[in-house]
Amino acid sequence: MDSTWIENTFDWCVNFLLNAADTIGITYEALNVWVFLIIVLLSLVISVAINLYLLWKPGRHKRSLPVMEKNLIKANPYAKTLPS
Repeated sequence: MDSTWIENTFDWCVNFLLNAADTIGITYEALNVWVFLIIVLLSLVISVAINLYLLWKPGRHKRSLPVMEKNLIKANPYAKTLPS
């Protein structure tokens, strides 16, 4: 299997990190730690927290069943003939 694109992508990323580390005046290893251990982990935790909030946010389950039933019957008049 041809994996040259993987090697090229890896080399490009390493060169990018080396140039970025040189530009901001830190080592490659320190920048690697900042990017992959701190920034990525922090963004993952924030993403999970936002998703959990949106999943269980207040007011999501306030609709009562009769209101939902009325909306179903408006959308489909045959729904009231179905057995409960």
